[in-house]
Amino acid sequence: MSNNIYKQVADHVSNLFSSNPKPKLYFHTEEHTTNTVKRAEEIASHYNLSEKDKLAVYIAAWFHDTGHLFAPPETHEEKSAEQMRAFMQENHPEEELIKTIEGCIMATKRNTEPANLLQQIVCDADTYHLGTKDFKKTNKLVRKEMSDKNEMTKIEWDVRTLEFLEKHKYYTSYCMELLEKGKQENIERLREKII
Repeated sequence: MSNNIYKQVADHVSNLFSSNPKPKLYFHTEEHTTNTVKRAEEIASHYNLSEKDKLAVYIAAWFHDTGHLFAPPETHEEKSAEQMRAFMQENHPEEELIKTIEGCIMATKRNTEPANLLQQIVCDADTYHLGTKDFKKTNKLVRKEMSDKNEMTKIEWDVRTLEFLEKHKYYTSYCMELLEKGKQENIERLREKII
């Protein structure tokens, strides 16, 4: 399998975002996707992965939120997997690889436990920002994106976000060491705002 697939995937997903504009997506954008890809590559580089496993993580990170362009938030992971499958069957029809990527995308669904290291890497890349200083900015974007769907006061949103952060966990040892402290700091800041 040629390295060309990396460029094909990036170009294809970038094209999906530009040809299916969704002005009410403030967080689940191409920027979030490219950040997730960078984080997935960063995390993956700390593990001794085969080329095929690195490729699976890379493709899953690119496709993981494409479903937001075509489906409601509750089913976007299934739609993302469907988008990936259609692309791969046309360009690189390798069923075992497709199934691995699909598992990684579906592992990002809320309340799902990742079943292996590759799934853990994609999950951690997707929620990497929760343990960084970017959290404040990303949280505002998520709230803006969701405000059309439900009218929540700022305090209600903060309580809900706090519950989400307290339940969230990083799965890879790399992210636990790197991001857990920052996430706890973000939790404390939220608690102080609520009290």
